[in-house]
Amino acid sequence: MQKLWMPCLLTLMIFCNFFLLRAPGVSAEEKFTIITTAELKQKLDAREPLTLIDALSSIEHNELAIAGSINIPSSKVTADNPLMPADKAGLLIFYCKGPKCSKSKEAANRALALGYTNVMVYNDGLPDWAKNRYPVETHVDYPKVELPRLTPQDVQAQAATAVLLDIRGDEVKDVGRIKNAVSIPLDDLDEQYTTLPRDKKIILFDHAGKQVNISGKFLAMQGYADLAVMDGGVLAWKRAGLPTE
Repeated sequence: MQKLWMPCLLTLMIFCNFFLLRAPGVSAEEKFTIITTAELKQKLDAREPLTLIDALSSIEHNELAIAGSINIPSSKVTADNPLMPADKAGLLIFYCKGPKCSKSKEAANRALALGYTNVMVYNDGLPDWAKNRYPVETHVDYPKVELPRLTPQDVQAQAATAVLLDIRGDEVKDVGRIKNAVSIPLDDLDEQYTTLPRDKKIILFDHAGKQVNISGKFLAMQGYADLAVMDGGVLAWKRAGLPTE
């Protein structure tokens, strides 16, 4: 008898898993819904009640954002943040910089953990919205500066005299830390940049080299003159065989 029902049970499990994976909008692991560009545009045009939230840092949000969105960095989706809506049944839609950006999903999961029940993620994010020429807004005009790009070997050679600034968040620091680097996550840089010395060279690095440019522009706007960035981030550092802690 056992030999008869085991194949049936296996078939049923495969079918259920397939259905979950193919179900539109919701994955088997996540409890939020994915919304498309067209669906978000329709909701905004119809003036449906919702809160559209940019889960990037305020520095990135100020450079370019979907018009009408508010900014709550993913790390700041917390119970004590006054920007979080009081109505936990209201629709929240988080976005960031597209499918390869994890911030929107991190923020959505944090919101769900806080008890919000109607949570969506606009996974195509800001790049697709801008590509469709839908409304965007800029809050800060950062200086147009081209920062020197250093190889990991160059950074290691200058580490004794420069400040190595790690702008990664905690979610990727398990990749490894560079010895003696100063840690200020990008989500906090606008509040903590004054702790950085102005009489030393500052070399910025992140996970893969994607966020250092806007961070460098922000510091340049604050009057920091001797700046550089590490090409490829910590991933490049590790590929070069250089040590991490």
